Amino acid sequence: MEAIKITKNLEYRLVSANGKKIKSNNFNIQYLKTKDKSIRIGITASKKLGNAVKRNYVKRRIRALFFKLLLQSSIHAKYYVIIGKKGILFEKFDNLYEELKLIFKKIEK
Repeated sequence: MEAIKITKNLEYRLVSANGKKIKSNNFNIQYLKTKDKSIRIGITASKKLGNAVKRNYVKRRIRALFFKLLLQSSIHAKYYVIIGKKGILFEKFDNLYEELKLIFKKIEK
């Protein structure tokens, strides 16, 4: 299954207002069930993380983690907004992957 990027501010606000939220050490994840058969994903990194270089690095890591997870497990069709926290800058990729995998297991229950 392919993931489609959330591009409109309205979609981000829709997920934020009507969706459920899960917080962890390195991620805040907001998700909303949908009737569509597609997975929609939005990735954000706030200015609290640092300059543009650091924010882009965090977004690239989250994107890589999500698509690795998408290939190796069954993620259901929903809107997902993944917000990166400062710990992503320093945490090992494998640890982040395990953390994200646990979060998605909670979501799929």
